[in-house]
Amino acid sequence: MIKKILVAYDNGVKAQKILETAIEIAKGCQTEICLLTSVKMPHFISDVASPDMCNDLEEQTRRYFTEIHKEAEAMITKEGIPVSSVILNESPGEALVRYADQEKFDLIAIGSANRGAIERVLLGLGSVSNYVLHHAKCPVLIIKD
Repeated sequence: MIKKILVAYDNGVKAQKILETAIEIAKGCQTEICLLTSVKMPHFISDVASPDMCNDLEEQTRRYFTEIHKEAEAMITKEGIPVSSVILNESPGEALVRYADQEKFDLIAIGSANRGAIERVLLGLGSVSNYVLHHAKCPVLIIKD
């Protein structure tokens, strides 16, 4: 039985879809939802920016996602579902896998490829959903277009 769902949440279109799906699952299973976002700057930024600049960017990103999480939490609470959220400063895929394992989540829900293929090739960005799929110890629900 699914009691705890960890939702990778960045307010993107696919994150919105996966959140809606997680809410529907939670309604039928008396499940709690936890939103997780990582504010870790990608290597291509941290390699060229000063440490102070990276810290400033991460702090601004943290403030932005704190507000985004509050909006999503209100939507989830309105449905009568227990909700929490966490913002970490780790590589997103690693953060999701580690936190899900540490907190014993029954399901990780994530959108697939919020970045375009060209962006991934040019910037060297890996697929978070692919990483999670291959490293998670619990089931993973990936939403696609």
